[in-house]
Amino acid sequence: MKSLENLNILITRPKHQTQTLASKIQIEGGNPVSFPTLEIIALNKENILKQVRKIADYNFVIFISPNAVFKIVNYIHKIYQIWPNQTKTIAIGPGTVKALKQHNLPIDYYPEKNFSSEGVLSLLPLQNPGQKNILIVKGQGGSLTLPQTLKKRGAQIALLKVYKRSLPIHTITPEVKTIDIIICTSNAGLTNLLSLLHPVWGDALFGKQLLVISSRIADYAKKLGFVKPLLISDNASDESILQTLRTYTKLKVKSGH
Repeated sequence: MKSLENLNILITRPKHQTQTLASKIQIEGGNPVSFPTLEIIALNKENILKQVRKIADYNFVIFISPNAVFKIVNYIHKIYQIWPNQTKTIAIGPGTVKALKQHNLPIDYYPEKNFSSEGVLSLLPLQNPGQKNILIVKGQGGSLTLPQTLKKRGAQIALLKVYKRSLPIHTITPEVKTIDIIICTSNAGLTNLLSLLHPVWGDALFGKQLLVISSRIADYAKKLGFVKPLLISDNASDESILQTLRTYTKLKVKSGH
C-alpha cells in the first residue's frame, strides 16, 4: 500500500506552482486536487525596470519567494548579460533556489533548514551588515520582519514589490465530502480559501484537516475557526509537505481511523 493511498488532497498554491507537488502526491497514491486560492499578477513594469538598473549598486539582493524570481527575471536578463559580481544573492528557501537556477542566476546564500525570514536573518553575512545596501525582491504585503530587523542591524534597505496576490475565479468547486486534507502555504491563500469555499461548503470547511507551513499560519487558521489540530510542515518545500502527509497517514493507520 502506498503511503498516501486514496487520500484526497486540495492544493491551494497558485496554478503554476502546483504541478510538481501534485505529481509527487500521485506517485505516493494520493489524489491531488488543484484549487488555487491565489493568482500572481505582475506589478508596474517601469518601476521594476528602474530598480533593476540599480542592482549593481546593492551588496545583496534577497529573493523572498519563487514568484519574486519569476516576475523579475526577464527584466534582469534584459539589462544584464552577466550578473554584477559585487552583488551577492540570497534565496529564502529551496523553491527560490530552484527558480534562480532555472533562470541562470547565481545563488550565494540561503538557509539550510529554516526557510523563512528568520532563516535568512540567521545567515552569517546578515548578522552584522553595517551600512550594506540590500534590495529585497518580494510581493505586495507579507511580513515586514526581514526589512525591519535588517534596518535595526544598520543596513540600508530597499523593497522592490514585483507582484501582487489576487483572488482567482473558479467556475467549479470540489464537493466538501471529497476532500480529506487542504494544503495552504500563506495567510493570504487561507483568507482567499474562506472567500472561495465558505459560501459553498459552509462551516463544514472549518472541520477539514488543514496542513500549513508555519506556526504563524497555524495561529491565523485557529483564529479563523479551523477546529482540528493543524498539521505543520517544517517548511514550504515539497518534500517537507510530503513528509508531513506521510506522518499523518501513518498515525491514522495506527489509530485505526
